[in-house]
Amino acid sequence: MSLSLKFSSDILSRFLEAIASNQVTFQQSSSVKIMPPGIVAIVDVTEVLYDSFRNGEFHYRGRISLPNEPSPCEVVVKILFGHKQILYSQRLEDYIQEAKIYQDRLCCNKSLYGSGVPKLYGFYESKLTWKTAKRDIVVDGACMVYQFYGSDQDVAWSTGSGISDFSSQVFKLLLEVHKGGVRHNSIGLDRNITCLDGRPFLTDFSQAYKHDCPDKEFELPTHLLDVDADTLKCGELRDFYTDLQHHVAPAKFHWYGYDVYYNRMDSLRSIFEHRRRMDFDEDIPVEEQWEYAVKVWKFLCANWSSYHKTRKAPSLGDISFEAYKAKYGLNITHGE
Repeated sequence: MSLSLKFSSDILSRFLEAIASNQVTFQQSSSVKIMPPGIVAIVDVTEVLYDSFRNGEFHYRGRISLPNEPSPCEVVVKILFGHKQILYSQRLEDYIQEAKIYQDRLCCNKSLYGSGVPKLYGFYESKLTWKTAKRDIVVDGACMVYQFYGSDQDVAWSTGSGISDFSSQVFKLLLEVHKGGVRHNSIGLDRNITCLDGRPFLTDFSQAYKHDCPDKEFELPTHLLDVDADTLKCGELRDFYTDLQHHVAPAKFHWYGYDVYYNRMDSLRSIFEHRRRMDFDEDIPVEEQWEYAVKVWKFLCANWSSYHKTRKAPSLGDISFEAYKAKYGLNITHGE
């Protein structure tokens, strides 16, 4: 199988400068074969995603045309350029490792492949000509082509009132990857997680390895934050869940100069009256304080089990400021 990359005329990239051409061809690697032999794939490259001549790595967005496909598919193309042989050899090992994980585990996982884990449309290698000022130098090149998986710009872990559906989907996805016999080994809230049309994708399996997960029988509760991190035996799952929990359900909130623990608050009144009158700046309108207290109370109710393990979650109740004033007044004298 061969891969032909055709770059749009308006693409500006150090890679194209190096090869002095807007078209390049790769052949299917003999190390790992993902696609059936005999297929000729053509990618029209339309956008630069990452461009580093220093690291010899270039990422692009484009559209791939494949036999028996009714229309082109959006893809991400990663190219490795071997002008620095030691660096190239190190990164090539990562490419091969990822391709093998796809070949042995990910491609055959029908519930994940193409839906949470991007499809891999092949691993390719070639000899490339580096056009320098003095002479032409033949260098190694490698390329991987993936189903387009969006970006990390649209990732939303929290809705403002609690954990987002996206967060729950990501943890479920990571758990399913583990159940499928793969440990990602380079996953975090800020790395290798993207979003496409509201759907999460786990990317870059170059550090992954086969894994007999001790949590492969683990079943998620309806509400993700009901999980006790200590019940997770797998280090990667436990660490990721703990980071996610701290991010979307932090231990404390900021209350006009004070950090207050959520688990010490059990009502809207307890939030609103915390350290009032004695310490508050008189310039802060009391209505603004109430609105903020209501916001905190809504978050606490939505995530009650994260802060109060032994008590049943209450209802929001009456959050009208007029109702509060009628019942309690505003003559609050305690400072705690």
